Order: sequence, then structure tokens, then C-alpha cells
Amino acid sequence: MIQRTRARACLAGAAAAVTVLGTALVTIPAAQAAASTCQVQYQVTNSWGGGASTNVIVTNTTATAVNGWTVGWAFPGNQVIGDMWNATKTQSGANATATNVSYNASIPAGGSVNFGFNVTFSGANPAPTAFTLNGAACGDTGTNPSPTPTTSPTGTPSPSPTVDPNPTTTPTGNLALNRPVTASSTESPNAVGFAVDGNGGTRWSSLYSDPQWIQVDLGATYPVAQVNLRWEAAYGKAYQIQTSTDGTSWTSVYSTTTGDGGLDAVPVTGSGRYVRMSGTTRGTAWGYSLYEFEVYAVKPPTPPGPSCGQEPADPQANSKVRNLICYLKTHQFVSGQTDLPDADKVQQLTGRYPAMVAFDFMEYTKGSIQTQQVIDWAKSRKGIVAFQWHWYCPRGGNYSAPCDFQPDLTNPSSQLYKDIDLVVSELKKMGDAGVPVLFRPLHEANNNYMWWTKKGQDAYKQLWRLIYDRAQRAGAHNIVWVFNGMASGQGSSLASWYPGDGYVDLVTSDYFQSWGDFDTTKAVSGSKTTGVAETFSPLNPASDAPWPYFVVWASRDWAGSGKDVAGLWKTAMANPKTISIDQLPDMSAW
Repeated sequence: MIQRTRARACLAGAAAAVTVLGTALVTIPAAQAAASTCQVQYQVTNSWGGGASTNVIVTNTTATAVNGWTVGWAFPGNQVIGDMWNATKTQSGANATATNVSYNASIPAGGSVNFGFNVTFSGANPAPTAFTLNGAACGDTGTNPSPTPTTSPTGTPSPSPTVDPNPTTTPTGNLALNRPVTASSTESPNAVGFAVDGNGGTRWSSLYSDPQWIQVDLGATYPVAQVNLRWEAAYGKAYQIQTSTDGTSWTSVYSTTTGDGGLDAVPVTGSGRYVRMSGTTRGTAWGYSLYEFEVYAVKPPTPPGPSCGQEPADPQANSKVRNLICYLKTHQFVSGQTDLPDADKVQQLTGRYPAMVAFDFMEYTKGSIQTQQVIDWAKSRKGIVAFQWHWYCPRGGNYSAPCDFQPDLTNPSSQLYKDIDLVVSELKKMGDAGVPVLFRPLHEANNNYMWWTKKGQDAYKQLWRLIYDRAQRAGAHNIVWVFNGMASGQGSSLASWYPGDGYVDLVTSDYFQSWGDFDTTKAVSGSKTTGVAETFSPLNPASDAPWPYFVVWASRDWAGSGKDVAGLWKTAMANPKTISIDQLPDMSAW
């Protein structure tokens, strides 16, 4: 079974190379260590030109729990902290601190917590060597040496690094990075070397036929513990991972017939100098296409971020996305309302303001842009931003018009692509302003009303993955991907339209919020978070299923719902279990 993990890969522009580093320990003097109440490990997990991702592990070495913590240190270089996850940052010059957030405030006796952050710098990135926990010095500080920044790859792969033909130690990191690589075929201009260049913005793709393969020469025989396949929209449904000592005789170490794209982090047990992905069935009408083909002798470390049992669909998702996913996963009855004036109306009715407001990209392709208004609202109100997209047919007509979009799926010059890229660019603007967005494209998948549903499930999934791919290419890593349909009452099941775990963060249902629909949605989502993305009826914690969140549709249709929506809002907000905007954590610190 594939273990779905997400490796954080922060990019400097569209072409940054990522290096995964091991941890080398440096011990500070024993006299200081003996008096310490804590230990700290400072790990540079990813590095690129001018920036790095860091994970910090703090261990309480006393026999008493620490309730509420602040870790302090001084940067020995010119590092500046960007995003921080699992803690709240402060920085003044070289001096920095990280303070616990609500879900990790206690460090048990002998236990640990971790937090992480991105830094930017010029020149070297030396690690701090002294830390404090609540003002007391920490001992036995472990750090890994500052890496030499990598350079961005050009159109051809970098020269292959020298490999010891008889290695005596097991190396860490991606063994396939910049190694010689060959494939059964290549679709120009997506050269095979792009699959091992460490650049998440380039890719290899094959011709549109089965079977196809890609193999990498590691330069020596190593144990193989994990293979990561970072698929583009064109993915392998049935494939094997194979190893070989001579490039001729192959041993299968993994096989699947149910691949669904995204990131396949495949744990394996084997060894070899050569590692191959051998595909027998494509997942789409296109070929096989990989952003990266990675091989590890030692499994890479767990990506930093909140630990709540769910990694983002986007492996490069920023810390705000990671925290927001975990917040929704660990809470219930987070209230939401469509449109700003209607959110104000809820406050006038109940005295409480909804925690989430849903906006719409409907008019964006017609020239009406409200991005700055949304950013201003998020900054001032400090609420959760959601967006649906009543997308006008790119070939003419509204969102329910007949619209044969299939010919445009492989045409980057089409209006379909232009519409997607416009919306993605506005999403990225929100991300650049520090605003994560619950994005619900192609909503109500199984109701056969919207144009994007009228060409069937396969075409729908291809379009979804295309939107995801364009967001990846644009660097919009502030998106929580919300799949949406109807849990009941439709001609086809919600599950049959699901785009795949590699493309979805939340699974949601519209209008029907019964216990049965709750169970159906949970069954589709698996370990992912659920919600009611659009409904006329505010949920009542005293009687309704414990959905993580709900969003009530626009008040212009309240009267037509046949329900006393205003009265239901009053009932919902009178219950202290309903979460309003004033009860949200400070998302600016995520």
C-alpha cells in the first residue's frame, strides 16, 4: 500500500533545486549540558539558493511537564524567518523566538515538540548553536551543517555527481538527483533529464501509448527504501517499481493497478544500481509524465508542519494551508456564510459573525475582480476565506450551458487555459498577501447541471487535474483543494467523481447534511477532512452531524428554501459549540 506523504519543497521562482539533507550532531560543552533542562536539534531539511526550510525538535529533559513554551536563539548569519509552522514567530535583528500554538502548548516530561520555518539569507546559512527554553539554556544542541546552495538547472540536466562504486555507508538524500536517466520514449520538449533535475517546474513525459518506462542509474548498488513519483496530470494507473544490478535483469519491488496521480511515496525493500518505473496502463488519454523521479536508500524525514494525520494535496503547500487543514480537521461546526453583506446580516441577527465567508470567481473572467477586497477583509476581520467558481463556459454561455470542453484540455492556447490561469493568478495574489484559500472549483460534481459535469467523470477528473497542475506551475501554494458534490439524491455517487487523493484536501457535500450524508462523505474522504460547502440550513450542534464546517448560501435565496433560515441562524449561534470568527486562532501567525 502506498504511504501518501508530502515532502515540503519550497521553490525560489519556478526553477529551484531542492536538496534533502541528513542531520549531523554537534555537542556543546558537558558543563552546560549537565545543567540544562532541554535539548534542541536544529535540522536543515531543504535548501535552495538564498533560502532553506528548517525543522527544530525541542526535548524536555526534566521530570516535570512544561506548560507553555518559548524557544529563543540568535542567528549567526543574516537569516530572516518567513513562514513558521507549529509555533508563532518573533524576530528582532539576529534574535528570534518561537512560541507554542494552542495544540502543542505542553511538552511532557521527557517528551518533545517540533516546529519549523523557512529562512532567506545571502551567502552562507550557519546554524545557531545556543538555544533557550523559557529563558533557560538548552544543552546537547544538535545541528546539521549549512548546505552549499544549489543552482537552478538549465534546459539540460546537471553533470552527474561522482559515485563511489563500492559504497560502505548508506547515503541519505535523493540518490537519483542529476543521475543518468533513460526512458522508452520522450514527448518533446519534456526531456527525460527533467525527471531527475530537482526542479518541480520541469517534467518528463512519454508518448501516448502503453507500455512505457523510465529508469535511473544510481552509479552503484544501494539499498532502496523509498521511491517518490511526483506525477503531472498525466499519471500511471498500473505500474511497477523495479530494481536491477546490471540494467538487464529486473526485480519487481512494488506493483499497483490503482494509481491515482499526485505524489506516490512508495516504501519498498530492495537494492540495485538501476531503478525503473515500468508503466503498463495510463491513467489518462495522455502519456506518463513525472515532475520528479526520486530514489532513497534512507526514507526522507517527515515534512515539518502540524501533525494531524493529513498532509496537504500540494506537497509545496505553505504553513498557513497546513495549519488551516489541521484546524478544520480537529474542530466541528465552524460557521460560514456566502457573501460579505450576508455575513454582516448574520451578525445583525445573532450578534456573532461567521468564521468563514465564501466568495465567487464567477465574474472574474468577465473583468470584475474583487481580490483586493477579499485580502482586505481577511486582514481586518481575520476570518477564513473560501471561493467557489461559477465558471462561464469558455466557449460561450453560462455555467450550466452545453460546453464541449474536452478538445481544449490539451490546448494551452485555448480560452479554457486562459480562464484557469487568470483565476490561479488571483489565488496566488492572495497567497502572496498571506491569505490561504479554500478553493472549490468544479463544484456539485455529480448533479449533471454544471457544464463541467456534462462530459462525464473522466473528463471532469482531467479538468480538475489540469486546474491543479496550472496552480502548481504558477506557484500558488496557498490553496486548500475542496472537492464537492452531493452525498445523496443524485444519479451517480459522489465517490465516482473523486479526482484522487493527490489532488484533494477536503471532501464536501452540498445542501444535505444528514447523518447519512455525513457518513457517505466520510467514506469518500478517508482520512481527509469533510464539510458542508453550500447549504440553506445552518447546522445545529445540538442535533446535526458533527461536520467540521458549513457555509450557508446567499440570503437572496433564504426565502425560497422553505425554511426559517434567519431563525436557524439564531439557533446555531446561540449554541456555544458553533465557532464564530472571534473564536478563530490568529492565522497571521501560522
